[in-house]
Amino acid sequence: MGLFNRRKKPVPVRERRLSYQVANLQGRGTRERQEDSFAFANALDVTEILRKGLLAVVADGMGGLKDGREVSQACVAQVLSAFSDLDPEGDLAEQLRTWVDQANGALYDRFQGEGGTTLVTCLFLREQLWWLSVGDSYLYLLREGGLCRLNRDHNHLERLRLEAVREGRLDPETGLDDPDGPRLSSFLGMEEVELVDRSLRPLPLMGGDTLLLCSDGVGGVLRESALRTCLEAPTAAEACARLERDIQAQARRNQDNYTALVIKCGY
Repeated sequence: MGLFNRRKKPVPVRERRLSYQVANLQGRGTRERQEDSFAFANALDVTEILRKGLLAVVADGMGGLKDGREVSQACVAQVLSAFSDLDPEGDLAEQLRTWVDQANGALYDRFQGEGGTTLVTCLFLREQLWWLSVGDSYLYLLREGGLCRLNRDHNHLERLRLEAVREGRLDPETGLDDPDGPRLSSFLGMEEVELVDRSLRPLPLMGGDTLLLCSDGVGGVLRESALRTCLEAPTAAEACARLERDIQAQARRNQDNYTALVIKCGY
């Protein structure tokens, strides 16, 4: 009888943890050389993702200055080095902000203001997203069928538009005919970085979210409707394949280097 009265031990409920599926694509376009650089850190190490997070970074070297490829590679190396010293228990927003100053100082010292690069980087930690960007590379979030750009451009065109808004002019055509519009107003490699776009609080992530980090050879070429269709692919690898197919289908005579990192979140 005692056998039937014995209480069963409760089965421990395993906490569901968000996982990340990553993929990347990169192409030279019609340019003579590749000046984009990128990296993931901890992408294949679940233990390290739980302890310290997943890092993704894209840097687009400026071809009009000294050796854009070398500058973008140096930028990515600086960010990876800073990430290795990350304190997961510290102020993450402030730590990421210091990465910009550290990387910019190193690039300015090395290239003496004659080289520059954009930067967009994301830290996925404890099912939350922290990000920052400088320049005109792109960061998108696809959630429940809606595509949202999380960052903004740092260029002359964006500055003209902000000035127009402050003056009460809401013309969407503002600055589009300005040949100086694409000129960057903030980038790494300057004596002092003027503008940094970043998250001050973490963005909670959900199963089904898809993140896209890309250079302007992707974000400046494909419409958001096309980006959304590509990112709705069932896997990160298929999303990258769709992005590359659509870029190549454009057959642009002046297609810039293109780089994209796709991160899909799921349980």
